[in-house]
Amino acid sequence: MNKVVVFCTLALGLLFSNAQAETILIKGGKVHTLSDKGSLDTADILIADGRIVQVGSSLDASAERVIDASGKVVTPGIVAPISELGLVEISAASTTNDQAVTGESIGSAFNPLPAYNPKSTLIPFNRAGGVTSAVVFPGISPWDSGAVEAQRVFAGRSFAIKLNGEFDSVEARDVAQKAYLGEAGAQLAGGSRASAYAKVESALREAIEFRENRSAIRRGEWRQLDYSLADLEALQPVVDGKTPLVITANRASDILAAIALAKAFDVKLVILGAAEGWMVADQLAEAQVPVVIDAINNLPISFSSLGARLDNAALLTKAGVKVAISGPDYASTHNIYLSRQSAGNAVAHGLPYEAALKSISSNVADIFSLEGGTLETGAVADIVIWSGDPLEVTSYPEQVLIAGEPQSLVTRSTRLRDRYLKPSKGHNFGYRH
Repeated sequence: MNKVVVFCTLALGLLFSNAQAETILIKGGKVHTLSDKGSLDTADILIADGRIVQVGSSLDASAERVIDASGKVVTPGIVAPISELGLVEISAASTTNDQAVTGESIGSAFNPLPAYNPKSTLIPFNRAGGVTSAVVFPGISPWDSGAVEAQRVFAGRSFAIKLNGEFDSVEARDVAQKAYLGEAGAQLAGGSRASAYAKVESALREAIEFRENRSAIRRGEWRQLDYSLADLEALQPVVDGKTPLVITANRASDILAAIALAKAFDVKLVILGAAEGWMVADQLAEAQVPVVIDAINNLPISFSSLGARLDNAALLTKAGVKVAISGPDYASTHNIYLSRQSAGNAVAHGLPYEAALKSISSNVADIFSLEGGTLETGAVADIVIWSGDPLEVTSYPEQVLIAGEPQSLVTRSTRLRDRYLKPSKGHNFGYRH
């Protein structure tokens, strides 16, 4: 009996390793490597074991699968810098929303990962739009009376996923910590920006105090702290400089306040929003603070974004700021693939084309220390083959690979389309006009 078990285990292991070891050759596409090689008008990509082995013209290589990309455009997969994928399914149905908690029960320690659902219908939908990875953040609504009453400005911990829909699709844990300054922070902290700033400042100060006196604090031989030990533990990667603190801020003065805060505590800072970032682009560049922006936000939708403009990404990039472009603010989960449309609009307003591609791929990977974002030897094979220019809204992904594995582009939307476009027996029209 034991011999049979061992034999079956070995057989399954060999079968699995063979499936993983499939080699793929993508031939003849226009390849945007987003690496030192730049863009290649006609090139091949050889993939083995989920990684890129070689990129070049007319590669002399054989593969188990050959994909003809002639006349197509090949890029790294889109990496979404901000999302709630797997945490939110239907915004209006509270039972499908796990991205936030109310009240003061938990702050920076909030870890939404156990609630993550890799089988969310929104994952294949965005994958079919060219997204291969995403950073998933918790959030706090300024209109949540419980959160406002608790005056809590830390949303919690984030993680990164591959959009392959598998149960082991979590790519990285504790990618960043998220907090609110500016207008949203003011609403959450009792009505004043100064209160939000003070709360973030005191939390960072106590996190350092906890780090330096952990044993005594845990023994109860220390003063009463304002924050829970769980919250202070969650802030350790931030004060140690290992993970970034993502702070929401749009007004130029709020961005400068965040930069000063990060400098005072020597933490890695990322600005989320930055509608008026162009006004302080030089300061952001000098402090080496990257930004995540909605590149089509040019409306003064609040008093914090009166200076919003469509060339924000171009001006920030010109100043030397690393820019990541997200989808429209309202589409942070359902339509994160629209980041490529935002990037295309940024190109129309002065952002160099390759910089726009980087803003939705390699820049995001760099900011959050993730794999992906380039097509070069050794890189993970997260690849999209497009019908045309990926920044043109009429183009679409024809094939998507995640870690070298071809992915299904079937979504709930395409299944509904196919079902009712040509109804099969048993699915006829309910009525005829």
